[in-house]
Amino acid sequence: MSGAVDTLFIPFASGDIDAPAGGRIAFLNAAVPQELPDTVAKPALVCEQGFRPDFRALERAGFTVLPELDPGADGFACALVLAGKHKGENRALIARAARLVRPGGIVAVAGDKTLGIQPLRKWAGDRVALQGSLAKHHATVFWFAVPADEAFADASEAVPPVEDRFETAPGMFSAGKPDPGSVLLARFIDARVAGAVADFGAGWGYLAAHVLESGKPASLALFEAHYPSLKAAERNLATLAGGVPVEAHWQDLTAEPVARRFDWIVMNPPFHAARAAEPDIGKAFVAAASKALVPGGRLLMVANRKLPYEQALAQGFRRVEEKTVEAGFKVIEAMR
Repeated sequence: MSGAVDTLFIPFASGDIDAPAGGRIAFLNAAVPQELPDTVAKPALVCEQGFRPDFRALERAGFTVLPELDPGADGFACALVLAGKHKGENRALIARAARLVRPGGIVAVAGDKTLGIQPLRKWAGDRVALQGSLAKHHATVFWFAVPADEAFADASEAVPPVEDRFETAPGMFSAGKPDPGSVLLARFIDARVAGAVADFGAGWGYLAAHVLESGKPASLALFEAHYPSLKAAERNLATLAGGVPVEAHWQDLTAEPVARRFDWIVMNPPFHAARAAEPDIGKAFVAAASKALVPGGRLLMVANRKLPYEQALAQGFRRVEEKTVEAGFKVIEAMR
């Protein structure tokens, strides 16, 4: 993504886009550039980043960053969009950027060539007149002036509720349907899953819902690094919780320690960084779970059958049992 974020600022450095003097610039799906052009002042940038590791990187670099800009915010002189790999999310980001900026203000969009930036440029160009486009660092940036009318009214792709009850959205893990690994793991959630329970990598709340419906939690804590997913999980679980207190923690479990201790942890840990498999993420989740469980506490997890988590489990747990291997997944229960 570094190529795309640096490409995003090239039109400001070249003079193709005049940076607004004294105006605020909204930066959606923000990431840290190698350097800002002289024409863009860091204090003018108001960054939105809902993925906790990227949010923390922006904070460390000294940017003003929020997990979510006020949906009613307006009056930005300019907006920047860093496109990702999800088509629906990218379109929604462009539409939001256009709403944030006053008519006549500039919206600039950049993304990697391998992640669909050319179709996104065509989609935007079918709705507004593009003022320019250029390519560098294996990425493309294009920009347009915000029209007075709502040019992107068709941008929001409504995702049907999962099982007629769960809200999801483009950009969330397994949006629109439960992940097969989570479906398999849910079969093993029963009344033994009791006491203080946590869901590590809770997503939009599928496993947590099964904990509330099939387990006997005294409390339930959600840990999720993707802010929009966490907020959706809170909404999805609101009618299921009953008298069970539910806490939501926006947290990077690979880097931020868990303060509480739990009797049970359920998890379907992520194992991708961008498009590449990265088993170290899952290993970090296993280590975090070990530290967050009370002695005798239990971890119930699902993973891709081929991912090598056995050593991490052996280091953090005194007993490890493989409950099943089905459809390319393995369900594991481990005792602290």
